[in-house]
Amino acid sequence: MDCQLSMSNMVTEAAASMTTWVKTSLVVLVGILAISFRSVAGIGDWKNYTDMSNVVSLASSRNEVWAGTSGGLFRLSLSDSSFQKFTNSEGLTGNDVTAVALDAFGTLWIGHQSGAIDVYSPKTNSWRYVNDILQSTKVQKSINAFYVEGDSLYIASGFGISVFSISQFEFKDTYGNLGAFAQPNVTSVLVFEGRVFAATSSGIAVSNPGAFNLDAPESWTSFSSPANATSLSVFNGEVYASTSTGVFIFQNSNWVPVNGLSQPAVALLSTDSVLFVVDSTAIATFSRSGVVSSYGTATPVHINCAIIDSAKTFVVGLQENGIARFDAQHSLWTATEPNSPASNFFISVAVDDNGVVWGASGTSNGRGFYSFDGTRWRNYNMTNTPGLLTNSYLSVNIGPNNSKWIGSWGNGVALLNSEGDFVRLFNHSYPGFVGYNDGINIDTLSPVMPAAKADFLGNVWVTNYTSADLGVLWKMSPDSTWTEYKSPSGYGYKQALGLVIDRNGTKWCTDALPFFIPNPPIFFFFNESLAIDGTVNGWGTMNEQDGLTSSTVTSIALDNDGELWLGTALGITVIAEPRFPTSSVSQVYLGAVYDQFINCIAVDPLNNKWVGTKNGVLVLSPDGTSLLQQYSVVSTNGKLVDNNVLSIAFDKKRGIAYFGTESGLSSLEIPVTQPVEQFSKLRVGPNPFIIPNSGTVTISGLVDNSVIKILTLNGTLVKQFQAQGGGRAFWDGKDSDEKLVGSGIYFVIAYDATGTQVSTAKIAVIRR
Repeated sequence: MDCQLSMSNMVTEAAASMTTWVKTSLVVLVGILAISFRSVAGIGDWKNYTDMSNVVSLASSRNEVWAGTSGGLFRLSLSDSSFQKFTNSEGLTGNDVTAVALDAFGTLWIGHQSGAIDVYSPKTNSWRYVNDILQSTKVQKSINAFYVEGDSLYIASGFGISVFSISQFEFKDTYGNLGAFAQPNVTSVLVFEGRVFAATSSGIAVSNPGAFNLDAPESWTSFSSPANATSLSVFNGEVYASTSTGVFIFQNSNWVPVNGLSQPAVALLSTDSVLFVVDSTAIATFSRSGVVSSYGTATPVHINCAIIDSAKTFVVGLQENGIARFDAQHSLWTATEPNSPASNFFISVAVDDNGVVWGASGTSNGRGFYSFDGTRWRNYNMTNTPGLLTNSYLSVNIGPNNSKWIGSWGNGVALLNSEGDFVRLFNHSYPGFVGYNDGINIDTLSPVMPAAKADFLGNVWVTNYTSADLGVLWKMSPDSTWTEYKSPSGYGYKQALGLVIDRNGTKWCTDALPFFIPNPPIFFFFNESLAIDGTVNGWGTMNEQDGLTSSTVTSIALDNDGELWLGTALGITVIAEPRFPTSSVSQVYLGAVYDQFINCIAVDPLNNKWVGTKNGVLVLSPDGTSLLQQYSVVSTNGKLVDNNVLSIAFDKKRGIAYFGTESGLSSLEIPVTQPVEQFSKLRVGPNPFIIPNSGTVTISGLVDNSVIKILTLNGTLVKQFQAQGGGRAFWDGKDSDEKLVGSGIYFVIAYDATGTQVSTAKIAVIRR
């Protein structure tokens, strides 16, 4: 009763002090229906983050350049140098783009490795899709190139040439047998003087003069020499082809090598005066008189493709550095690329105390590690971060005081401070980690430090994989002193690839990764101060005989009740009481995960278990008996970047789930956040809230067991309900009789179960 009275007084006082604001707001409400609101991210919204530095195809129109990359598509505005990025969360079918082209209407055609073709209209910001090749039974479906000829779009693919009617939006023909080339991998196509030219991996095919039925093999003449043709162009009234053995010209029904152009070439570009010949490291020009000259200075290396844009500027697509444009006036190349992670590989993901997302690129051909603050990516590697001695990083971990510990494959562990600045490297030099000895190879100077975790006392523990001196665990105390812990000889406790520390201070070490399975697998644990049954000097192990689904343990998660959830090569094992591990073992028999290879497990604030597999993400109830949700590329309509989910992490303050894959990073807004200890500022959105609406108002910033009241400005109770949990509550715009409320300004009031903590917000409701 006292709580109700204080609440009423508070609302009355707030209403009086807000009179001016309310009058102004009501005036705004009158006209608010006539304007459109900017859409904001909400629950269920997906975003994808990919590496767009590897440019494989280019197109240009008006004052812009379009670039197809192995991480999606981007648009560069030449007027202001701004970028617009597209992934499968913005409309693409997939992110492995292999070809782009613009037709006469300014429509962009986008081909994929999978065979999918996306059609994007920049004018209307709308998408259409051509899935015939994607859904075909062809083995090699990659879309390699487009060629526009009037209303016809020629599609060079992994099995031949297809002709598509742009106006009718349908296929007209497909040519799969080009003379002696059956189902060839066509890399480029060109139409000249009524004949079709096809560059293929097997050679070059040319349709015969006057041939009508190009589906018939006899309508083509195929040339096995030159082989490995990459592109075609018309210059000075003749057809030229670039190949792995140089440039050739089609003369007298044969292909003749061009003098002075014997180097491999990846692209040909023609202008009125010269033919540009582009290889991976240089550009040459070929004049009408046959003079060969070099073009530009300090040519960017690893060129994949090239165009001349609408500003008559030479543009190249680079293997790992985006695009470069040539300033002919100053004879300089300028490289640029959209801000993105340095790799599509996210073997490990973590979110720090500031909501910054961290990712690691892996052990093989690693490209360092990276962070994202919600606006920009920051990449760390040996080139831009002095002190790093490798780019092979496979784990990111958040330590005391928001420090970051980045574990490497072969050169210790890197420490970064709260702001994300590199502090130092711990390796064999200091504090003396001893490198690996796997029984075949010994390298005591290259310690593999795959994991780091902080315990409840502020110590940081790091693993040392197959250490030659058996020092598989090291501890750094808060005073920065290090202690080495050696496993007992002869037990094989050395394959420490992952680490979780439970509430008793026991260190549990995984022995496998999704892409790396040691032989034999040995799952073990260690506690230096607590006696656990079956341990020797604090060290112990478990296997199938103890109840594990498999000894190959790939992931461990400590849930909100202190239980250990073990992802293995054959499903999930639960250790309910880690102090007595062998007597508290159970298995998850839910069909969705039973016998499945588990890549990773993460626990959300409601104690739900999020399980990453090769087939997507499964969300289990806290006890693992129910499947609450399932996310895959198909079920999300292509929003999840890849099915093979290697890592999962949560931004528990903002309610975002992150999924790391080998094709990029996906994020999903979820209705679960970490409850706050005390109310601060109540966040309510969308605001204004338009009804009828299929969505709901999200009320966040709640403490545990919050109660929500919706009141009118004069203090009349509209509805009261218990918050749904996870730090959030949801209101559908209805009163206690389940009827939609009227337009106006409403108070949202939240208080805890005792009534001692109260927080308020206001929301404008518009009923259409």
